Amino acid sequence: MSDSKNIERGHGNAHGHANSLRRILLVDDDPLLLELNAEVLTSAGYKVDTAANGEEGWKAVNDAGYDLLITDNQMPLATGLELIKELRSAGMTFPVILASGTEPTEELHYPWLQLQAALPKPFTIAELLEMVKKVLHAADNVANSAQLLKDSAMLDDRVPQAENPGTTQIREQLNLSYRILVVDDDNNTRQQSVDVLVGSGYDVEGVKDGAAGWDALQVNDYDLVVTDNKMPKMTGLEMIAKLRAARRVVPVIMATGLLPTEEFTRKPWLKPDATLQRPFTNDELLETVRYVLRTDNGNENGKETLFPNYL
Repeated sequence: MSDSKNIERGHGNAHGHANSLRRILLVDDDPLLLELNAEVLTSAGYKVDTAANGEEGWKAVNDAGYDLLITDNQMPLATGLELIKELRSAGMTFPVILASGTEPTEELHYPWLQLQAALPKPFTIAELLEMVKKVLHAADNVANSAQLLKDSAMLDDRVPQAENPGTTQIREQLNLSYRILVVDDDNNTRQQSVDVLVGSGYDVEGVKDGAAGWDALQVNDYDLVVTDNKMPKMTGLEMIAKLRAARRVVPVIMATGLLPTEEFTRKPWLKPDATLQRPFTNDELLETVRYVLRTDNGNENGKETLFPNYL
């Protein structure tokens, strides 16, 4: 490439061989920081190219294939956001980390950016390496889940192709900061939900019933719970009741075949943030998850919940 530098060196760590299959493009108008970050990633075993601004970065991605782009934002000729917009408009879907001292907070939420992560400057070497590892791992999960679902659909012609997470869903923004707990006693249904959510970049854990879900909630923090209702040991409603009694403000989606609407009417504090009645599509699940997470994040004072004096 005429406008970008390729850095190739020997690798002295145990991950060098695996990482050498990964190619990363670094774009930054600070030459010292660009060189330092390139050295760090090269020492970790990655193949690294560099570009000094967004325009050079755009030429580089058209000359070579990359597994990851790490770009500054405020740069001459073309900003990082302008570079990302060009990538997405051209149908390039590889993951992007925006590493900048001045993050455009409003623009980061634009869905067309499909931005995987933001790394505010200044950051440490350890933070850079951990973010790169995390984003590449999440991208692998997306690809693996997509292939699993595609293979599953080929084996079962009863599944409409339109309901499978296709190219559009695979290109969605990876939601690395969101952790979701899926609670369902049906192994196939639970795994399907987990695969769909992982395929959209969420960090997901699945458990087999309400009791296991409650145990998981005692030791881990989750941004969302997706639960069935009728389950052995503890129902979804009973798990919600325990959450409310413990004053745990965790958004909940109840996804079940028979919604306990009468119970919601009698005890409104048990009503979840959203409901899904089976059967529902993968798209409906993802849209409901996005809606609940977006609504919960928009409430800076925390979500109001009706707590009765008794349960």
